[in-house]
Amino acid sequence: MRHSPLLALVFAIFTVTSQVRAQEYKINLKANGEDIAFIDLSIRGNTAITKVGDMTERFDLKNLRWQHDESKQWVSLEHCETWAKQSKEKTKKSTVSVPDQIRPFVLWSLAPTFEIAATDTILTLTSGQVNYKIVVEKADQDLLGYFRYARLNAYKKAMTEGKLPPFAELLVIDELERRKLMPRSIEIQIPGIPGAPTIKMLIANKKQ
Repeated sequence: MRHSPLLALVFAIFTVTSQVRAQEYKINLKANGEDIAFIDLSIRGNTAITKVGDMTERFDLKNLRWQHDESKQWVSLEHCETWAKQSKEKTKKSTVSVPDQIRPFVLWSLAPTFEIAATDTILTLTSGQVNYKIVVEKADQDLLGYFRYARLNAYKKAMTEGKLPPFAELLVIDELERRKLMPRSIEIQIPGIPGAPTIKMLIANKKQ
């Protein structure tokens, strides 16, 4: 059956609109149960934008790069990977000066491994240094953009905050993507660092 030109045009507009519809998330970050940040994440096409208070961060998902907030310069994934490799080698050389109580954690963080277990709704990655408990659901949409954002953001945090290497978080992202799972709650315990808070991240779809 042949369709009219008008019907074909309406169908084309609907198809394009569906493809560029934004994925909108509200992320609540907690430490030991206390709210520490509320993050708005919007993924539309090849762009991801996060807003935390007055700060806006941009991610180019097509060219795999993130924008440095202060300099406004773009940082490529290739540059991130080079930085991570150099940082890893530098840390290895300095571990002799790391306090004994956290040296195992530091060494693990440079080449992390996990024991992985999963049910339909829970994914756990356990190491004894950093342990993840993730409430998940099967994705009902394409999550390529989300996982590209997540990887770039893991590198960005490591490079700008200087707290933890990105390698463990990257493994977690790889496992979620491999299983086609969307995280809804991520609880992170860090027994490798005495007194470290329990971090929890709640990820909800924003109402359209």
